[in-house]
Amino acid sequence: MNGSWRSPIPGLILILVLAIWPVFVQAESAEGVVFIDENGNAVLDGSDQGCANVPVSDGVTVVLTDEEGRFSLPMASDARFVFVTVPTGTAARAAWYLPVEAEGAYDFPLERAEDGGALVFVQLSDPHYAPDPAEFKEAFYDREMAVLPAGILDGTVGEVNAMSPDFVIMTGDIVADSKRPDVALVDKWMDYMATEFGGSFDAPFYAAIGNHDVVRDEAIGKSVYETYFGPTYYSFDIKGTHCVVLDTQQLEGTSLVYTIDARQLAWLEQDLMHVAPNMPILVFCHEPTPDWVKTAENEGLTRLLAETGITALIDGHWHTNAVLQEEPFYELTSGALCAAWWEGPAADGSGFGYRVFRMQHGNLDSIWRDVGEEGIWFARPREAVLMWAERLHAQVWGPAVAASYRWDDGPSVRVASVIDNGLWSSASANLNVSTLSVGYHTLTVEFAMEDTRSVTGVREIYVANPSISLEDIMAHADVYQGRTVAAPELVVRATMGSDLSASDGTKTIIISGFPYAVARNDLIGIVGMYRPTSAAPIKGYDEVFFTVYTE
Repeated sequence: MNGSWRSPIPGLILILVLAIWPVFVQAESAEGVVFIDENGNAVLDGSDQGCANVPVSDGVTVVLTDEEGRFSLPMASDARFVFVTVPTGTAARAAWYLPVEAEGAYDFPLERAEDGGALVFVQLSDPHYAPDPAEFKEAFYDREMAVLPAGILDGTVGEVNAMSPDFVIMTGDIVADSKRPDVALVDKWMDYMATEFGGSFDAPFYAAIGNHDVVRDEAIGKSVYETYFGPTYYSFDIKGTHCVVLDTQQLEGTSLVYTIDARQLAWLEQDLMHVAPNMPILVFCHEPTPDWVKTAENEGLTRLLAETGITALIDGHWHTNAVLQEEPFYELTSGALCAAWWEGPAADGSGFGYRVFRMQHGNLDSIWRDVGEEGIWFARPREAVLMWAERLHAQVWGPAVAASYRWDDGPSVRVASVIDNGLWSSASANLNVSTLSVGYHTLTVEFAMEDTRSVTGVREIYVANPSISLEDIMAHADVYQGRTVAAPELVVRATMGSDLSASDGTKTIIISGFPYAVARNDLIGIVGMYRPTSAAPIKGYDEVFFTVYTE
């Protein structure tokens, strides 16, 4: 978060938490102006310019500013905030939200910000902050904090500030827990994470509320979170991208239901109406969609996100890195800053870390980083069990000049495609799994870095290649056509230049464009797309998918 950001509401003491909000007669509408504050005095004057067509909301109604940047917003009787969707090319000079007051203007001074190039942002999820084991025990009686958060949090700030992202977002479970501990302790933790931790980032800092951030008392509920982080749902634009933060926590008595409510859904419908056509849309929340309770509101939300064509839904909660779906929209859940609740590595093996995203021309890519650690992240293969063919996509932080991979103790294979995007390097290649025996195998990737270092990563994988004959494939062409198939062991029957005929003992096929010199009776293999109406029915589309056995 840049140094200009501070919560517009001072720190709570317990009596104020219990009082929830000051009691006053609320105005029926909020009046104000959104403007570029050229001289930085937070007052519209001199050469300052009003910003037209900027959405402003109380969480119920969304209005647009007029040509002079002014707005009049009808306010719900229980509205707590007035907030602005900070437009692309600007940044909030003070705050992007203001608490509802009995009187006074709701002015939002902005400053100009860089609007070109790739969008880079950092997702921090599930810090579950408490400073030490004793206070952590107040939240989790059954867990033992083994690593103090201070060093990890300081390391995170240092690494993130060094990369100069466009914004940082913390996607929930900010504090250890809000269900069991005393409210004053929750307030203390929330204050630290907003002011000390969040306030240490140079980039704008945003947050989403998580289930552990809600006090299980309807008289308090989300008010501690709101004190330090403001509205629980909102939006902002940055570098030509519309970002939406949702609140998937609804408190019913002392229980939480993972859903949005009708008010939030109605707000989101209005918000998305004002997004420019073809503008990328990123949506953030805490819980992944598999944990969303089946409600009319959640069903409406899912439909709305799908019909809108969002770029991605990004969440946390599971302390695990996984692509959960690609249709009807792409969803990625990220690991936890606290890993396994400050005890050690998370269930997927990730450590104390965060995810860095980069988006350009609507294409979103990301990498997981363990704080203070150097290593390789395997974005693909995603699955533990492979067959026939797979895609390798390995990443390393920093500039790499070359990469290679190998199976078990076999020979290294150079990766032709190594891309350095200015933050991290990626190596991508097709993998021929068809020649591996059924069982466990080790995939090793090595990057040669620009500074002459070598960085190596290892992934153990189970190979489950099925034995399907050419006769079976041909007999069930409707199953395999247009899909990847493998004929891993074929005997060459005849050669005709780069074309040849080969058999597995059940059928003989023609293979066109075989890239290696072979002779009659040689043992070969092929992986490719099955095209039953072609004279050469298996189309190999990468040299790695053609095999010549030397023994």
